[in-house]
Amino acid sequence: MLILTNYFCFLLATSTITPALFIGLNKIRLI
Repeated sequence: MLILTNYFCFLLATSTITPALFIGLNKIRLI
């Protein structure tokens, strides 16, 4: 059960960080 919770938290963190990272890369590319 704990592994499932950790995996869900990891998935949630990834889905939050990935778009922010993508936007950051686009901003760097614009400059």
